[in-house]
Amino acid sequence: MPSVPADALWEISLAAYLRRRTDLPSLALKPLGLLDRYGEVAVGPDHMAFDGEDVPWDKAVRVIVRDLVEVVSDKAMAREAEKIRHLLPPLPGRKWVVDHAMALLGEFAAPRLTKARGGDVVSEVVYRGALGREKTVQCGVFAALLMATWPEVRNSLMATARLHGVEVYGEAVPEAREAAGHFSGHIYSAASPNQTSAADDEPTLLIPPQPSAAGEPTVMLPPQSAPHADDLASSGSAVLPPRQDLWTPAEPRPEG
Repeated sequence: MPSVPADALWEISLAAYLRRRTDLPSLALKPLGLLDRYGEVAVGPDHMAFDGEDVPWDKAVRVIVRDLVEVVSDKAMAREAEKIRHLLPPLPGRKWVVDHAMALLGEFAAPRLTKARGGDVVSEVVYRGALGREKTVQCGVFAALLMATWPEVRNSLMATARLHGVEVYGEAVPEAREAAGHFSGHIYSAASPNQTSAADDEPTLLIPPQPSAAGEPTVMLPPQSAPHADDLASSGSAVLPPRQDLWTPAEPRPEG
């Protein structure tokens, strides 16, 4: 497991994990090699990476944390299987790799996606690319499931980000995690990182700053009181928006 914060490069991928835990038939070696950085999670003192996309910490702007159930869905799992198939050419061993990869994802997902909360994962890292423009690297299904299964990986990413002065948004504080056993959803506040919540026992989460047009005044919202636990349990709402590639519009209902 990586240290917290990371003092040396630690990385794992779907292919690397399969190599460690299974006896590979010789025919699976070639197709598995094509997935070497697929589903990758890497964290080190100088950079991090998701799915083969490296981000130096000195370019990172913010880290966004979401709950696993906001990142991974049944549809996302199905798309992941198709993505793996498309990445592999039709050669011997392809079926073995796809079957074992999906079995592994299902093993990680089964005990977590059936709950109201599956556990915090680092879902996105925003960084400055060419010309200073903000870009985003997102974790994949395997990376998300890995962080929910091994919290040390998530903690290392967040602690290393903070060490480099990178803001971390959306993390549930311990009180909110304990309350998750009684209701679903986070308690959010619009307070800044240096402000305290309205009540000492109410956890505060950081909300990512939204871009505004030049010259527009900044409006500071006061902290909102925490909603009743029963309301949260019935709504199961989340303030942070879900990833758009997982959003499916509702079917229109006929009038009358």
